Amino acid sequence: MTDWELDRAGLERSDTERLESALDQPETDFIVQWRGRVLVSDSQASIETGSGALVDAASEIVWLGKLTRAGATRDCFVLDVSALDEPKQALGLQGTFADLRLLGDLPTAQFGLLAYARGMLAWHENHPFCARCGARTRPKKAGHTRVCPEGHEHFPRTDPAVMILITRGDRCLIARQPGFPQGMFSALAGFVEPGESLEDTVRREALEEVGLAVHNQRYFRSQAWPFPASLMLGFVVDCEHEAYSLDDDELEEARWVSRAELLAPAGFFTPPPSSLAHHLLGAFARGDV
Repeated sequence: MTDWELDRAGLERSDTERLESALDQPETDFIVQWRGRVLVSDSQASIETGSGALVDAASEIVWLGKLTRAGATRDCFVLDVSALDEPKQALGLQGTFADLRLLGDLPTAQFGLLAYARGMLAWHENHPFCARCGARTRPKKAGHTRVCPEGHEHFPRTDPAVMILITRGDRCLIARQPGFPQGMFSALAGFVEPGESLEDTVRREALEEVGLAVHNQRYFRSQAWPFPASLMLGFVVDCEHEAYSLDDDELEEARWVSRAELLAPAGFFTPPPSSLAHHLLGAFARGDV
């Protein structure tokens, strides 16, 4: 159940008649979300097949595209059943509603699909009214736009953010925010501001958060992070010295660690595999970046 492939099929989002019909088909796949949590079972995404009760209970429905799994391709929707106080009991669901950020063992393809689903529902929840005229909006194009009575159309937005691993030789700087689980350290991160390049953001955030001037930027890779709507872009950078100063509003602690300490952490731990930071720190620890 790990070999999944999603075709977003954007050109089909306007085929309202076919997609409404797909909601009633017994072979249609549904991802179920409740109050920001997704339904999972045995460390796997839980996919429900066609169910009128699910559709009737949903306060929001978004067509995600065509999902191929177990050799079959089916329409795939995400449903929000947050209006129910006890959705598992009311709908006969098996599994657990879990915070996607804590599901570190999910296969990459499943995490990507659930991140897509989570991000789309978060956008609908946060944009019920038109930002131009204030009127209530309604979904259109299978849930991928919202339109007000005046015809103003609104689209999901993604907020780019950089993740920065500052290094010097075989050591890197890790830090923790006050909201992190106790003992967890990660790379630095910050949002891109209007009119700013990614490279400028990396330099600014490193200087603001830890007082270090960085250079020799190397792009690592990116990851969707829909909490609620970010795209994380990872960078590795160098610095000339290790004397840092913390931004007390952002960070509560930082420390320099060696590659060996990252491979066998003692007294701290790093983010789970669902996070870009996990892979960025792991690549540095192995000497791959």
